[in-house]
Amino acid sequence: MNPERPRVLCVDDEPSVLDGLKLHLHRLYEVQTAASGTQGLDLIQSAGQQPFAVVLSDMRMAGMDGATFLGQVRRQAPDTVRMLLTGQVDLESAITAVNEGQIFRFLTKPCPPKTLLAAFEAATDQYRLITTERVLLEQTLRGIVKTLTDILALTNPAAFGRANRIRRHAIDLANRLGVTQDWWQLDVAAMLSQLSCII
Repeated sequence: MNPERPRVLCVDDEPSVLDGLKLHLHRLYEVQTAASGTQGLDLIQSAGQQPFAVVLSDMRMAGMDGATFLGQVRRQAPDTVRMLLTGQVDLESAITAVNEGQIFRFLTKPCPPKTLLAAFEAATDQYRLITTERVLLEQTLRGIVKTLTDILALTNPAAFGRANRIRRHAIDLANRLGVTQDWWQLDVAAMLSQLSCII
């Protein structure tokens, strides 16, 4: 993702609304649009290594409403910040959206450009915070476990060698099975198994 132009996705079944959103956001963001929740989920799934920082969805859409869509986004791309755009706010819809999609902000139609831009700026800041924190925690955990493994390897080199072979086999097996998501968790688990073998 280009840090200067974060990727954002706007989902609405009204083409004129999507055109307006794109017009106001295109200078600061790499904007993609979808005319339905299903199209939006397809774009999120195909995002791969360049996830969307923010997803904005209309509440009332044919087929899949915004709360259901944002709930699916939360499951597929939990780091992506989710916002809801709605013309009618009723308490039940708001509760559903918060519970299903764990949304960051509500925006109402028509949304003034200043409000829209401020919401997207806050949402992209939130995305950066979430992803930076996660990466920092992953690196810290791996570093701590690796340091412990290295120290304990000095005390029992034979056990360390056996545990290291098991670790390589576990990672190789995961790669052959296509378990590539969250590989760092597998690597940390393998390191922890090394520790248990050495201790």
